[in-house]
Order: sequence, then structure tokens, then C-alpha cells
Amino acid sequence: MNKRKIFSLFVRIQLSLALIVTFSIMSSITAHSAEKTINIGFLAALSGPDAGWGLPGLTGNQIFIDRVNAEGGLLVGGERYKLKMYAFDDEAIGSKALQGAKQLVLEHDVKFISAIGGNPADATHPFLTKKKVFYASLISTDIMPDRPYLIGGGDVTPRIDMLRPMYHKMNNPALKRWAVTSQDDTIGLTCQAWEVGSAIAEGWDIVYDKHFSGETEDFAPVVTAILATKPDVVSLNLTYPTYVTLIIEQLYLQGFKGIISANYIDTESVMQKVPIEYMADRKCTNSFPLFDDPWWGEPSWQHEFIKEWNVKYGPGTPGDVHRKITGIDWDHVIMLKLWAHGAQLAGSFDPDEILKALRAAPSIPTILGPGVMYGKDMWGIDNMISPPIPIAEVNADCKCKRIQAHLKFEQWFESRKDTIIKVVKEKGQYFDQRK
Repeated sequence: MNKRKIFSLFVRIQLSLALIVTFSIMSSITAHSAEKTINIGFLAALSGPDAGWGLPGLTGNQIFIDRVNAEGGLLVGGERYKLKMYAFDDEAIGSKALQGAKQLVLEHDVKFISAIGGNPADATHPFLTKKKVFYASLISTDIMPDRPYLIGGGDVTPRIDMLRPMYHKMNNPALKRWAVTSQDDTIGLTCQAWEVGSAIAEGWDIVYDKHFSGETEDFAPVVTAILATKPDVVSLNLTYPTYVTLIIEQLYLQGFKGIISANYIDTESVMQKVPIEYMADRKCTNSFPLFDDPWWGEPSWQHEFIKEWNVKYGPGTPGDVHRKITGIDWDHVIMLKLWAHGAQLAGSFDPDEILKALRAAPSIPTILGPGVMYGKDMWGIDNMISPPIPIAEVNADCKCKRIQAHLKFEQWFESRKDTIIKVVKEKGQYFDQRK
């Protein structure tokens, strides 16, 4: 048995034990049913080019809420509290996000907000910090010391973007030339800086490192410029899902023969433009695996989740969303479960007590495996949950993505952080440079 198989088996065992712990916390103690309700918010793009990171997340959060409420509510401090979710479409615009945050907090008294992050995180954090409301970003780069209630890490961004250069180098040490691009907004600039630093730490030659305008409609010139550098790997970093599809289409049309790598690839959408065989041949690599992946094992929390999702949101159901499940359907629920677990550990919904309890925990169960609160060297504060990171490739047989590796981040980062942080600082994207 090789090292990767041994490591994968170890992580699976940890994952199973962690999920058992989660269910025991939520189900083993019986308390009287209460009419008390705790409201949570969903503040993200539900329309527009990055809605692919927001809209699907409503389904996973609702499944978790329904499960909790079916048990009588979330057991905190000996009492049960029903959960209710309110959503607001911020369209990834800062001003609309602030409007939504005020509505969710002032009208609905939400204690926790699921979000994508980026510019909306910048716009909302002064208000949410004052109100002591959790804002769970998909993008850990939003974490800063002056945002004490902004948490992240359930979504693997930017850790997946930092580990992909290592993954590709591990699979083929002969590869040398790394090209990377993303849109020129907050999340693109910060996440790409961490990826470039990591690629340099892994020995890659960075042949292309630029950003395109968020208003770009024709990606042919962008791809032409990238391919002129003769890259072995074209990475799309944290490019919006809609743009990922258009760029991969151009890579196909312009005959790219190397590896395609990204933070997130919506396989279903790309298949409308590009043959699945091309995606598989290019080893299209990203995270956000499907929960029907055989890797998880049977039975598993992941397989039960996708079964429940299909019953509630699949074809012909009352909640039919007219698409297949994606990795974003479960992505937001990681942080919602983390907050709920923290409240149970603390015996309170007080945000400071929740953070204290989570940071004190030696291991925290998540749906990706056991994690720890981490991030001070990256963000100035330990507000990032760091579970193992799944890396998947597109598979032509199933016309879907399948897990190839499940990697721990902390030890890898500790051995390379000086090189990585130096590059991030040179790009002006370290947390204390982004005010």
C-alpha cells in the first residue's frame, strides 16, 4: 500500500469518527422542546456571474436546518432552538451587501450569516463587527484582526489554490511552467497572490500572472496571451464560475494541450461548451467534490446528504432546482455546522464564547474531516477552520469529478510559509497591507 493510500485511509477513518462525534453532540442529549428560534442569514450573490458560488448554497444550509429542527432544534445550554434562514441577494456588490446585512440584522436579528465574501465582506464588516454578528466567508483571505467575527475556512479557498501547484508537481515533476489568471477584484488579487507564492515555493516558473477585467466578455485575447507563454499548467485561481466556463472553452478552441487547474470548475456548465473527453485529457483539477463520490465510502454522511438533496431538490420534486447537485450545495453548510458546533461547545450563542470554545478544541468535526482553528500567520488571527482539502479531477467515464487526494494543509504550510508570505507581501496582499 503506497503512502497516498495509507494517508487517504487515515483521513477517512478520522472523518468517520469526527462525524460520529458531531451526531452524538446533536442527538445524544434529550432536552425539552422549546419555541425559541435563532435566525441565520444568507447574504450572497443569488444572481450574476458569481451566483454559482452563492445560490446553490441555500440548499445545503436548508437541509442542515431541516435536520436540526426535526430533532426539536439545536441543543445549546440545555435548551433547544429552532433555526430559520433569511436570504438576501447582494449580487457581489458591496453597497447591496451592506443593505442586506442591515436588513438581516435589524429586521430579522440574525446571529450568523453565510456569505461568499470579497468586496461584500469589506463593505459589511464595520457594521457586523459592531453588532457582533458572525460573517462566514467562503474566502479565508477576508479574515483580519479587525474583523473578529468574520470566520472562514470551510470553503478551501485559498488553501486549495496553494496546494494545487504541489499536487501537480507531485504527479509530474517534469512540469515547470505555471500560468495563472483571475478577475481583478478583491478575491482575485488576494487569492492569486497566495497561489503564486505557493507555486514559487514548489519550484514552478511563473510565466503568466495577470488579472482580467470583471467586465470582460470576450476571453479569446486573454487565452491567446496566456498560451503565448507556453505554459504546462493554466490555472484559473478564483475566477468566477461563469468566466471559468468561457476560458476553458477558449483553451479548447485554441488547442491547449497542457493541464487545466482551478479553484472551482462547474463540470456541468463546462460540458455545455467543451467535450468531457477534453476536460479529462487536460486533467481538469479543482476541489469541491461530489458527495456521491465512491471515495467517501458507504454508508457515509456525504452519501446520505446527496440522497436527501435529490429527494428535496432533484428532478420532479417540489423543490426541483432544475440542475444536478454541485460542490457549492454543501460548501456553505460547513461553516453553518461549525457555528452550531461552537454554540454547543460554549453552551451559548454569545459570539465571543463560541470563538473561545472553537479555538480551545483540539479537533473540530467537519464534513471534510477533522479540522483545527488556524490562520494567525496568514490572517493575523486564528479565525480559519482548517480541515483536510479534497482535490478532484474530471473523469470522462462518469462525466463528473472524482477525488484524487485529500491533503492536510497546516504542516505543508509551516514548512513553506516564509517563501509564500514574502511573495504575498511583495504583491501588497498580506492582511496588514489591505486596509
